[in-house]
Amino acid sequence: MPVTYLSDENIRAPIRNPKRVPGKITEEELEVLRLYRSGAEQRVERYIVEVHEYWAPFNYPNVIVELGREGSGAEVNMDGVELDIPPFGAITITEDEPIVSVTVIGSACVAPGYILLYAEPIEWKYPRTGVKMRIDGLWGEHILADLWRVGIDEGYRKAGLSSAHFEIPPSRRVTIMAGSGMEVDWNPDPVSHPQNPKVSHKNYWNDPHYCIRIIRIGVKKSIS
Repeated sequence: MPVTYLSDENIRAPIRNPKRVPGKITEEELEVLRLYRSGAEQRVERYIVEVHEYWAPFNYPNVIVELGREGSGAEVNMDGVELDIPPFGAITITEDEPIVSVTVIGSACVAPGYILLYAEPIEWKYPRTGVKMRIDGLWGEHILADLWRVGIDEGYRKAGLSSAHFEIPPSRRVTIMAGSGMEVDWNPDPVSHPQNPKVSHKNYWNDPHYCIRIIRIGVKKSIS
């Protein structure tokens, strides 16, 4: 799908059971207690994982990229898709087969970075958690454009990639959000400075984005 800033459609993975009644548990959500009380023997499930690898800029029919707020500094660049901070920037992927793992590879604008993963489970049976995960403390950042122009390159000690791996309950859709350190920098020219986003304040700006290069989705394949 084409890259957009913010989609008008409800395309992201939902984080709340659509059957939710406040203070009530559904029949599916009683699975653990039902098995415990019955003492029924459980069967080990055997399956293999097939990996689907997606590369930036993610021009795939089952992938929707929302950069976030226009003028926030989010963009597509040579290192990948640089998302606006959550909840504005997001990448949503839908698969025909159950998703059981997700790996995100990229780089922070200002390390450390973090990745958020929200998933729509095949079965809504996680009453007090949903399927939401977060990984913090991701090392590695891409060189700021101004520093690159004066000769600082990938040999610099802070330059590098990071990865976050999630193992999740079987899901049909995942939404990935990301960001990095909220450092405030001084911008001597807030009008013409190419790194200055519209969300800056006078001479102050920050660069709290994360740039995603590769997403690997593991889908569940049953062993017959």
